Amino acid sequence: MSVDDHGRDDEDTVDDLLAVSANDPIEVTSVIEDAVEISAVTHRGRVRKNNEDQFAVVRRTRSGKVLASSIPTDDLANHDRTAWLLCVADGLGGEVSGEVASATAIKAILEFASEMSNWVMLPTASLELDIEKRVMLYSKAIKRGLRLAAGEDSDLDGMATTLTAAYIYGDSAVVVNVGDSRSYLLGSDGLRQITRDHTVAQDLLDAGVPAEATRAYGNVLTRCFGTDGEPVPVDVFHVKLKVNDRLLLCSDGLSDLVADPDIESLVTESGSNEEACEALVAAGLLAGGRDNITVVLARMLDSMMPHPLDHLHAEIEQIDSGAVTRL
Repeated sequence: MSVDDHGRDDEDTVDDLLAVSANDPIEVTSVIEDAVEISAVTHRGRVRKNNEDQFAVVRRTRSGKVLASSIPTDDLANHDRTAWLLCVADGLGGEVSGEVASATAIKAILEFASEMSNWVMLPTASLELDIEKRVMLYSKAIKRGLRLAAGEDSDLDGMATTLTAAYIYGDSAVVVNVGDSRSYLLGSDGLRQITRDHTVAQDLLDAGVPAEATRAYGNVLTRCFGTDGEPVPVDVFHVKLKVNDRLLLCSDGLSDLVADPDIESLVTESGSNEEACEALVAAGLLAGGRDNITVVLARMLDSMMPHPLDHLHAEIEQIDSGAVTRL
């Protein structure tokens, strides 16, 4: 639903949107890193009693120091590498269980990343296979975490969560998703949705059903992380990035209520990442705020450098959902 459906006209400013009253204040966290500026916020909205969304922003580094060598240390390559992991999860199950499900997914992916010392070294010699294997392992870790939590507390049985995540390294990003939390790329050619919603509505749209006939199925998920033992296919996308490109991750509390053209204009017209996040949440609240709203926004800075194995990107071919798609 567009913001325009709720009284916003072209002359409304970011300040107008921020003036909307809400249950909680809009508190954005922002950091400027070596090559990227990242802002993030989550808000419970106007209707829900609690917030079942979760997010995380993590810096991953790899470094080494030559302590002794017969070769002059100036002749030895000893580069530090930095990458960033952004995650948004939207829990299902109501009240406590939804909140636990999304938190469990975020914790599982972060804990598993800490144990994989070569995670920050993506890509490797076989890029496509490497990404698929890693994503499969992360998917299994999330499912295992959810099953363990449900095993310890029967009230959590049946909980589930969506997940969208972006791993930024050099001038590339790997984006994954399960469910209807979204990732977007905003570049010089406008806003583009990277991920595909795993909903009945999206399946109907793909089959040619008119959009107005699919709206009742917009929140009926066809894929999510749950406590059952079934494997979950994960969509994976490899995205090339340019200076000033923005990666936007959000829960459906934003995308269900704020149309893509409005999302694009709010981000581009904002003076900073932080202002953009505030404006997006305020727009969701203005449109009714019937769900929790979470936004993570990353902007690529001038200091962004190509990844040393950047040429491997050319090896990726576009293939079906559940594997790697080149964008």
